[in-house]
Amino acid sequence: MRRRRFLGRVGVAGAVGTAGCGFRGLGSDEGPPRRFRVGDEGFEVAVDGGAFDSLSVRGVNLGMAKPGRFPGEAAITRAEYDRWLELMGELRVNVVRVYTVHPPALYRALAAYNRSHADPIYVLHGNWIGEETLREAGDATSLSPSFDRSMRQVVDAVHGATTVEPELGYASGTYDADVSDAVLGYVVGIEWPPAVVRETNWVTEATGHDGEFLAAPDGSPFEAWLAARLDAAVAYEADEYGAQRPAAFTNWVTTDPLDHPYEPFPDEDAVSVDPDAVVATDASEAGTFAAYHVYPYYPPLLNETPEYANYVDHRGEPNSYAGYLNDLVGATDHPLLVAEFGVPSSRGISQRDVHGRDQGRHTETEQGGILAAMYEDIREADTAGGIVFSWHDEWFKRTWNFAPFSDPNRRPFWSNVQTPEQRFGLLAFDPANAVPLDGSPDAWRDATAATPARDPVRLGDGADGARELTALRVTSDAAYLSVRLELADLGGEPDWDATNYLLALGLTDRGERLLPYGLDATAPADFVVRLGGPDASRVTVEPRYDAFAYEYGAGAGLDLDRYRDPAPGDFTPLRTVINRGYTVPETGERVPFESVETGGLRYGNGNPDSPRYDSLADVHVSPSNDAVEVRLPWLLLNVADPSRRRRLGDFWAEGLDAYETFESIDVAAASYVPGDGGGDATALDAETNLTHAVPGSADGGLDALSYVPQTWDRPAYTERLKESGRAVGDVFERYAGREE
Repeated sequence: MRRRRFLGRVGVAGAVGTAGCGFRGLGSDEGPPRRFRVGDEGFEVAVDGGAFDSLSVRGVNLGMAKPGRFPGEAAITRAEYDRWLELMGELRVNVVRVYTVHPPALYRALAAYNRSHADPIYVLHGNWIGEETLREAGDATSLSPSFDRSMRQVVDAVHGATTVEPELGYASGTYDADVSDAVLGYVVGIEWPPAVVRETNWVTEATGHDGEFLAAPDGSPFEAWLAARLDAAVAYEADEYGAQRPAAFTNWVTTDPLDHPYEPFPDEDAVSVDPDAVVATDASEAGTFAAYHVYPYYPPLLNETPEYANYVDHRGEPNSYAGYLNDLVGATDHPLLVAEFGVPSSRGISQRDVHGRDQGRHTETEQGGILAAMYEDIREADTAGGIVFSWHDEWFKRTWNFAPFSDPNRRPFWSNVQTPEQRFGLLAFDPANAVPLDGSPDAWRDATAATPARDPVRLGDGADGARELTALRVTSDAAYLSVRLELADLGGEPDWDATNYLLALGLTDRGERLLPYGLDATAPADFVVRLGGPDASRVTVEPRYDAFAYEYGAGAGLDLDRYRDPAPGDFTPLRTVINRGYTVPETGERVPFESVETGGLRYGNGNPDSPRYDSLADVHVSPSNDAVEVRLPWLLLNVADPSRRRRLGDFWAEGLDAYETFESIDVAAASYVPGDGGGDATALDAETNLTHAVPGSADGGLDALSYVPQTWDRPAYTERLKESGRAVGDVFERYAGREE
């Protein structure tokens, strides 16, 4: 790594400057005055006129959304901020990063927390500039007035000296809590779209910026623009409040200053925004730093670059993430903060990492292990620390491969467990009154229920009790449709070679369909769930209702005629695309289109209070209760908005956004004897291997229970710290102990 030259650039003034005016907004107990600066290796804080001590960041990113609310509604309450800050402190978080001005409640809660705790929580504050706003502008310099205005508002807010009038999409109110002595610095902007950087560089003649506090002597037009924005913000705070603190801009792998010849997508290595282009002047008392969002699975260069994929980390293990960090830190003169890192605990997956740190399909326990390891990687790379993304799950988020299948205007109102972007949090929001998926019967008392109208077929082979269905129960919540099968006698663990179960689910009212697995029966089925044990359980879909085939089938090489006009009894696996395919430039290797089966069902205990809790569990078998339970994510069933009972319509004819309302879901259940190859009618030496059905069967068809899901305007939910939160707390505690 290059020797960092911070003190050489900022001069003597940077080593002795002051920042902050003390807490003064709430109550009479003021905190000690603090000064902040960037030193050779990272952040430094001086308290009450004392010497500067280093501060390694152990942070979390805090968004402004919560269930039932878009972030622009600024609906988080004081009680929630109080509760969350207290929990952050217990996890040894010392920095919370916010992307924009929050409601006044945050600053009041932070002031109160820091007055009552010896170890404060500091803030890294940003200003939000939307990606669509940037793309529409093209040339970022046209946004300078609004950008500077937003930063002045940030500065006024943290000093508790402004009133913000209501404006759609933004927080407002009276900001009367001075938290400036807790503001470690500013990180402005977002992950810069390459197209905007290119256009700004192309249309803007001016290069470089000679600022009072921050300069870009040789910067590109875009880098000069960023330097000017930072300089204006620092100057405003210095003039208005006599304070300075470190300031930097957001950056990401896509616009880093490194060359990436193995990156297959040109836009991901087309243009650079170099933090080293922005330097502190002699008038600066606080300095600047580099702030990067770095995830392990994107862009593809992190997988495809041999130097990264083969890099051996401090544990002696191959680690592309550590390899990239080592490269980035070595090419950066400024201290480097990893301002976002994380992996989600979603059921669905959107990107793969060569070493398993994928974007999704992690249990909460696995998520925690990966986050802890990534924080270790960040610290071992000689950085200024890292900030986990994110503090809490965010229901309003979308992910590229799942986004086409849900209503964008209703995403905050339900919990889409398929979507990785919604499950990065350490804090979960669980739907209220959800069944725990652990076999306990009490949670199902209010479920819609049916009992069988006829006796089962008895074979006398010892499995008749497991095949006899005594009840079918159906319920739902903001995340799942849940079904419980109750049996006469499971007899311990089921013998899956002797007995399987089938659920037929109908949402479209398109009539009866021939069922698979040798049942030789029909039902109003758009989806069929087979429960055949841990390795043979899945949800399949009637081909014409396969949204994956419609949206991604051409790229996947599917015979689309089969999906437009399927054969009777044809059901197909549910899949998710995770890679559309690309060619690695340096080698010419073709990485093909890739999808995964997302309809496969995982067995486990879904109760967070259980020591055997598996957050990805879909099916639970309870021999002690003679029950088999299954929960199905709404998106898996083409439900675009469960809060209003809206589903995908006939997308082959009208497109994916032609939503239709459904009044109820038809649910039929059956037990059967599995045949060779997943269903053979000779299994009973009869025309069908069906042994029992609930509500019943007649004239070759399964009867269905009509289940009417509840609708809602605001989702009811409860908060829960994930196991991943505890893992992050443990690793933060470990590093905090080294520093004390």
